[in-house]
Amino acid sequence: MEHFFSSLFLPITLVVIMVGVGLSLTLQSFRNIIVYPRAILLGLVSQMVLLPLLAFWIADSMAMAPEFKVGLVLIAACPGGASAGLITHLLRGNVALSVSLTSVNSLLTVFTIPIITNLALERYLGQTARIILPFGKTIVEIGLMTIVPALVGVFIRYRKPLWAKMLEKPLRIIMPTLLLMAFLGIILFERGGAESSLDDLLTLIWPNIALNLVGMIMGFLLALVAGLGPTSRMTIAIEVGLQNSSLAIFVSQVLLGSSAMAMVAVVYGSFTFGTAVLFGMGVYRLNKWVRKQLLLRKRARQS
Repeated sequence: MEHFFSSLFLPITLVVIMVGVGLSLTLQSFRNIIVYPRAILLGLVSQMVLLPLLAFWIADSMAMAPEFKVGLVLIAACPGGASAGLITHLLRGNVALSVSLTSVNSLLTVFTIPIITNLALERYLGQTARIILPFGKTIVEIGLMTIVPALVGVFIRYRKPLWAKMLEKPLRIIMPTLLLMAFLGIILFERGGAESSLDDLLTLIWPNIALNLVGMIMGFLLALVAGLGPTSRMTIAIEVGLQNSSLAIFVSQVLLGSSAMAMVAVVYGSFTFGTAVLFGMGVYRLNKWVRKQLLLRKRARQS
């Protein structure tokens, strides 16, 4: 099977991961997101407004082929990746916020991707294209791969809380292992449909790193300035740092017929899981250090 890892193994892995993520949630977790929507609104602004603007700025600033510039903007216009929920879960972030952001953002980008991509095509190639993403199919895929499995996990926790507690530790090892196997399989055995030279790959590394790291920092700082809590700040940063590169490859190759644009997403998807984990771990340790310092100061004032 030519695309076994990307077309079968990865989707099944993501479903398993979302069930595992759901085991750490309750319905109250999602109610809190609805009652206090500021976090999800800030997350959407970070992903859907700031990240594409950052991509345009990087594309204007760096010397690369026009097709690569369009590809960079396209990856920024895509929704967050489902694996963000796994990282958020492992680092004890706001998992309900992560799942909600991925779901809402995926629905909204059905409409925004054509607009943003056409702006990039016109700016860098002097052309436009008719891009129509299948709305009904997108809703079904989002539901089957994120919302439904997460709710299955919530239901299992509600009915069998001891099972959920018992599965928590082994799943923290199993879920990232499955995802690592899927990514390695795609990188080693599948080309992502984009033939590339070493020079092209080297050209794309720095723009992708800049988009990824600066995007996460912007999301974190926006949440910090807005007064969100530590777990929500980390969650928004991770969501901004993990884009759906598979969708970017689909739009590039199938809808626009450009392997060069798809190559940007291939490079982006090859390292961003690792950088998001490292960034999240850094924020997690920073939060622990800040809490410890605040506790020490409190005790010092009381003594």
